[in-house]
Amino acid sequence: MSSSFREYETLEFLLSKSIHGHGDVFEEVSESNLQPGDILLFPMNISLGILNSSLKHAAVYCGDGEVIHFQNTSIRGKTGRISKEGYKAMKRERGKCQIYRKKGGINPNDFHRKVREAMNMEAIYQVDTNNCIHFALYLLGLVYFYTQLVTSPAFAS
Repeated sequence: MSSSFREYETLEFLLSKSIHGHGDVFEEVSESNLQPGDILLFPMNISLGILNSSLKHAAVYCGDGEVIHFQNTSIRGKTGRISKEGYKAMKRERGKCQIYRKKGGINPNDFHRKVREAMNMEAIYQVDTNNCIHFALYLLGLVYFYTQLVTSPAFAS
């Protein structure tokens, strides 16, 4: 399976209820109901043909108007940066976002511990195995969820 196909399927999974399991794990919520642990999906300013309308940048709301996210910082895609910034500033820069919440909520103590740890990590960005979506799912304790997606027979090449 190619990297771009895997990334596309990961994003489609998070963005579309047409893939089995999405509605079992996430629900879309309004901005007025924003809570720590909510995944924010912002449009990306790149064009890759069929992926153009689907590609999103994932961030996670931390509370107190802050988000944490992981992004590629090099042309070759091997260096990444984990950072926190203001939700309103990110929204001004990236535009309106879709907001998804893990059904059943998150463990706030685990979430905040992972955020603190992540702020001191060195990160290697790899589009198919370690990107902003993976990072968001990790913070929410959903690593198994992504693993099930990419190892599903429906996505085998």
